[in-house]
Amino acid sequence: MSAHRLRILYLVLEMDLGGLQRIVNLLIQRIDKRIYEPYLCCLNRGGLFYEQASSCSAGSFTLNRQPGPFDSKLFRELYSILREKKIDIIHSHNGCSSYAALAGRLARVKGIIHTDHGRLVPDRKAAIIEDRVSALMIDRFVGVSQELTEYLATTVKVSRKKLMTIINGVDINKFKPLIHVERNVLRRKLGFTESDKIIGTVCRLDPIKNLNFLISCIPAITESVSETRLVIVGDGSIRESLITYVKTLGLGSRIVFLGQKEEIEKILPIFDIYACTSLSEGTSMTILEAMSCGLPIVASAVGGNVRLVDGSNGIVFPLNDAASFTEAVASLLSEPAVRSKKGRRSREKVEGDFSVERMVRQYEELYISTQSEKKESKMTVS
Repeated sequence: MSAHRLRILYLVLEMDLGGLQRIVNLLIQRIDKRIYEPYLCCLNRGGLFYEQASSCSAGSFTLNRQPGPFDSKLFRELYSILREKKIDIIHSHNGCSSYAALAGRLARVKGIIHTDHGRLVPDRKAAIIEDRVSALMIDRFVGVSQELTEYLATTVKVSRKKLMTIINGVDINKFKPLIHVERNVLRRKLGFTESDKIIGTVCRLDPIKNLNFLISCIPAITESVSETRLVIVGDGSIRESLITYVKTLGLGSRIVFLGQKEEIEKILPIFDIYACTSLSEGTSMTILEAMSCGLPIVASAVGGNVRLVDGSNGIVFPLNDAASFTEAVASLLSEPAVRSKKGRRSREKVEGDFSVERMVRQYEELYISTQSEKKESKMTVS
């Protein structure tokens, strides 16, 4: 390994299906290996993207964190990794700020960066306090949307001098629209017909994604568009309760749970509309990926959604407003020409503003500037 390369340790809880994990995976894959040497460390476990990210890293670790507020054994292992691998910069993500801050300071790394990808609703007081204290030892704190960055400043009380916003990016060559014939082939493989009108969503099955609301709107939508199907891709803690709710509503034939899938780029193009009904979002990776695949978006007006979706490429609706959501979806399903126009605009917006190359370049610049600021600070103190 070249000694001059900056060694970056990406610190996450796990690498399962999720926007945060997609970003880390993209950073490890796309970062300039002539300048940077990426490492991956999962505090809890590996997950769906672990092997893929590991194959592009200089080293990867899983530490199997034990239950409780602080795992001292894990802390010692993390400190050892930092020292043994001579890590220059820690780039931590949600849930890892305290371990990154403490171990990084003790190991005297050149820089500690933390990216926040979104908050719970309502946010846990313990999480706010943990990030607030950790931020005192962290060099730069990144929000993935302007709304999230403002929340970090006003609620978490992170110093504005440390804050910046880096919007997520998507691989536009991997996530792309398909021609009609290819799309129908994929539909048939998954058990759908050409005439089905598919509302799709891809997410962790968690209460914050507000899927009960989405499911509850399907009966009203089918009254307007009889061919409507809802496809939910992902897995999580509330999967069984959602399936039970679907059965209670008698919607078993209308709603399909595809489970966790790795090749999302082969599923998104079969949708007619992408729906996001979340209670909270940073900058949603799955919305960006759906846009890149040329889909119109119907999304709740929360977090970074309002920056991604407007009248040109979809419809933003007031959170939990069933009438607005139902009307938006039904109108798009009923008007293929409007759907197609908004889908084309989605793709254009991603190509212009949300490429993965832009995002990776911004993080690379942050790594360099953080190290430079540390050097200048040490020289001033000396």
